[in-house]
Amino acid sequence: MNIEKNLRGGKFNRLLEKAMVDVKNKTNLNRLELEVVYLLSHYDDITTLTDICRYTQMNKGHMSTTLENLVKQGYIVCKRDDKDRRYVKYELADASEHLCQEMEILWAELTAKVVEGIDESSLAVFNRVSEQISHNIDRLLEND
Repeated sequence: MNIEKNLRGGKFNRLLEKAMVDVKNKTNLNRLELEVVYLLSHYDDITTLTDICRYTQMNKGHMSTTLENLVKQGYIVCKRDDKDRRYVKYELADASEHLCQEMEILWAELTAKVVEGIDESSLAVFNRVSEQISHNIDRLLEND
C-alpha cells in the first residue's frame, strides 16, 4: 500500500489540492479527475468504476460523471470487456501520456516531502499497520 493511500485525510487532501494548482490550471481538470488519471497510470489492477471508487472512497454516481468528463476530454478511453460486455474498463488514452508523467513527478515529490525525516523501517511499520486497519474496516463494513 502506498503512502498516499494511507494519508487520504482532510489535511493530505488540502496539501494535494495545493500541489496540483499548476496542473489543474494547465489542464482545466479538477483534483479528482487528475487523481483518476494518476491511478490509471500507476496501478494496473485499477481499471473499473468499482476499483476506482474503492480506492478514492467516492460514490459511483460522482465517479461516473468524473470518468465521463475524462473520456469527453480525451484523457481516458472506455472499453467493454471482451468476455462480458456488461463490464466496462477504463484505460489511459495516448493523449494523457504527458499528463501522466507530470502526475508521477507531482506524487513522487509530494510523497517525499510528506515522509521527510521518517526512516524506512518506520515507514514499513506504518504501512503494515495501515494495511491491517484498512483490512479490519473492510471486514467490519462487509458485516453490516
